[in-house]
Amino acid sequence: MLGLGVLVRHGVAQQARAATHAPAAQPPGSVDPLLGGLSFTSSREPIAMTADALEFDYRTRVLTYRGNVVVTQGDLKLESSTLTVSLDDHADNRVKEVAAVGAVRLSKGTRWATAGRAVFDQTQRKVVLSDNPVLHDGASQVSGERVVVYLDEERSVVEGGSGRVKAVLIPSPSGGDGRRP
Repeated sequence: MLGLGVLVRHGVAQQARAATHAPAAQPPGSVDPLLGGLSFTSSREPIAMTADALEFDYRTRVLTYRGNVVVTQGDLKLESSTLTVSLDDHADNRVKEVAAVGAVRLSKGTRWATAGRAVFDQTQRKVVLSDNPVLHDGASQVSGERVVVYLDEERSVVEGGSGRVKAVLIPSPSGGDGRRP
């Protein structure tokens, strides 16, 4: 139970901001960023974690959840094959980095992101999705080689790498201005 206690107490929520850091309330008429709703910190609801196995290495201070990993908080869900949580050596169980690997899927409502790997770096306050990341908002989607989300800056960068960034944006049925009804 140490692993779950550490994650809940020090908030995998804060480290696992699955996409962008969104304000708690959007001003009327504003448009959410594609992944604005994917943030464990937007709720005080409990965080539940399940996996086939949990290992804690006391020497390296690394928790590893293996097999069918599912993390939920309210309607926010993170799924992966493996989830590794690295704790800071100098702070009392403070989370330094969370890495989700293998069939990563982050979802909330009509928004979701898929990738082969997602790394939540608390030190640099950024999230990096790699290995074929695709961001979805309903039927709209954006993809590239790598997606970097800067949590404190409320911005994201989609990099094309050796390919090109691709986007398919579906206008809103409420007039096509991008505003949500």
